[in-house]
Amino acid sequence: MRKEQFITRVQKHSGISDKKKCKDLCVVVFDLLSHRLTEDESRDLWSQLPSGLKEIWDYKHTGKVLKIHKDQFLKMVMDSGELNSTEQAEKVTKAVFRAIKEQISIGETSDVTSQLPADLKDLWGSA
Repeated sequence: MRKEQFITRVQKHSGISDKKKCKDLCVVVFDLLSHRLTEDESRDLWSQLPSGLKEIWDYKHTGKVLKIHKDQFLKMVMDSGELNSTEQAEKVTKAVFRAIKEQISIGETSDVTSQLPADLKDLWGSA
């Protein structure tokens, strides 16, 4: 899937009509997810993304896992993405997670699941 197709898919499932805003939100979710995973797992996920998505993943792992849960994750998406509510942030996050999962193997999906706390695991699984 090309980057444009990915963003269009996220737009469709998130209700974000502005393409640039949607891309910016994808970057926010990618960044938070990347840092919620171990560096190795983040790299594994990144390696399965098509080249256009690798560009917006903007892989810069610090080596430390960001130990946040769902409420914190959604608040950070809301604040960074300048959204109106955590409900809107959840809808966007699910849309991005869903589109990511369409790009990676079942095994990689399971690997990501195994690194998330229960509440984020539920969000990832429901996407």
